[in-house]
Amino acid sequence: MIFHSAALGDFVLTWPLAVALGRLYPQSRIIYVTSAQKGALAEKVLRVDFADVESGWHHLFGDAGSLPEPCRKMLAGAHTIATSVAREGDAWIANIRSLAPESIVAPLEPRPPDGYSSHATDFLLRQLDALPTIRTAVAQILASAADRGLGLMRSNAVDDHILVHPGSGAEAKCWPAECFLRLLDKLHASKRTARVILGEVELEQFPADTLRRFESAAPVSRPETYLDLLSELSRASAYVGNDSGPTHLAGIIGVPTLALFGPTDPAIWRPLGPKVKTLRAQPIATLAVEDVYDALTRAE
Repeated sequence: MIFHSAALGDFVLTWPLAVALGRLYPQSRIIYVTSAQKGALAEKVLRVDFADVESGWHHLFGDAGSLPEPCRKMLAGAHTIATSVAREGDAWIANIRSLAPESIVAPLEPRPPDGYSSHATDFLLRQLDALPTIRTAVAQILASAADRGLGLMRSNAVDDHILVHPGSGAEAKCWPAECFLRLLDKLHASKRTARVILGEVELEQFPADTLRRFESAAPVSRPETYLDLLSELSRASAYVGNDSGPTHLAGIIGVPTLALFGPTDPAIWRPLGPKVKTLRAQPIATLAVEDVYDALTRAE
């Protein structure tokens, strides 16, 4: 069982752990306890199971006696429980050890500490030092992800278009919308087909005029679920976006991906995947459109 509550990008970075556990324990179910959308995504890409975190699991933070019986049975059958929702010493961990006393319990910090300079997956491996068999398996899956991608492989029947995602959960991480619009103009001028995806964040944050300009510059889709997003990504011949969840998802499923970085460091947060390139500038607005265009066309 893997408990996870953070954002999509952090979630994708845990996938090598799920795959490694599946390889180590082929007779066992691998179950994510997470939001229904993330769980459905992992089920599709990795062919693992999931339990909706909203189905009573919050009782582990307090009165475990109120935990629903299906959750209790699931815990009782678990031999390994990894979690990024609690730390050693928390009531959550104590409750888990009470309900599943025979299980291996591995609390995992979801993000490296300030000042950490290696990749986030290296930090994950360090936290697994006390479990060398699992650590070795995760390291092997990470090498495989870098070479071939992970989980669901894209169909050969991809469309000949570049997918552009101009948003991110943090405004400081976003290359300006105006720059993405100029990039779309350059792609159009060079006879390249492009599509734009806009999520809830962009629809809330971008001014109405900016949204209209994107709609005028290229066909726009608005994925309502992570499975819709996966469908859009899997058909693209290339992808460009900020340091965001969709960018991590594009990279790990093998889409040629250009990830744009500003305040976050690609040495730590570079998406996993075999065809990922990164560009960074601080502030991110100083990234030149011409440089992004050249890197994108080389990434295909």
